[in-house]
Amino acid sequence: MAVGMLVLTAAIHTLVTVIQAELTHRPRLDAWCGARSRRRLLMIVAMALLTALALWVEILLWALLYRGLGLFPALEGSLYFSGITFTTVGYGDTTLPACWRLLSVAEAVNGVLMAGWSTAQLVYVVQRITLLRLVSEGRLP
Repeated sequence: MAVGMLVLTAAIHTLVTVIQAELTHRPRLDAWCGARSRRRLLMIVAMALLTALALWVEILLWALLYRGLGLFPALEGSLYFSGITFTTVGYGDTTLPACWRLLSVAEAVNGVLMAGWSTAQLVYVVQRITLLRLVSEGRLP
């Protein structure tokens, strides 16, 4: 199960990465973003929201797994546990039964990997938008 979730979350992040790369390399979008600073800011915010949405979906998928396995009586509890585990906050107020503890470790590792990947995505977007600004200002050819 843990490997399947790692593959699924990596697939989601791959999709978001491809969308962001494609969107930030469209000639029409380059012209649109290059014209005004507000548009560049809007693009950065939109890409950050897309990345955040992907992370929320991944947390939800882990929560649905926990709920499906019957580890939590309600979705709210599994979402809470998934969120604190994925983000590696780990308050310790909610834990899995002993035979399922390694599953929470897998989610924490998954969360760390996806957080790093998300950071890389956002750095890429900001670099690309900054490049568009420099080109539009004539500082770069």
